[in-house]
Amino acid sequence: MSEQLKNKSADFNLDLSYLQDVANGSNEFMIEMIQLFLDQTPGYFEQLDQLIKDLNWPLVAEISHKIKPTLTFMGIESARANMAEIEQNARNLENLDTIPPAFKLLKEMSVELFLKLAQIKSDLEKRV
Repeated sequence: MSEQLKNKSADFNLDLSYLQDVANGSNEFMIEMIQLFLDQTPGYFEQLDQLIKDLNWPLVAEISHKIKPTLTFMGIESARANMAEIEQNARNLENLDTIPPAFKLLKEMSVELFLKLAQIKSDLEKRV
């Protein structure tokens, strides 16, 4: 497990500047992308949780790989880096004992993330 993850509480930095750049000032686009993230990502996290419990490392690597771009899009670099580490370890069958606690922390972080994004989406909807 990376030092960054070891020293990380269930907190993260949310930086939507990339999404804002891609949206080019369109609140509607930002709302749509945040909603898509909120619709899809929890399911990926649940699926990944079960795959880790099942020790299905090839699929852990595959799902982790799918989640990374969405974390980048939403500007959560620390979570993206930790997901990349999970993917790499699962793909290479290395440090497998670090995957469950690393994912547990990411899952805890995701609860707060989903709440923050839902609030941001709500604030954006008021401006449309």
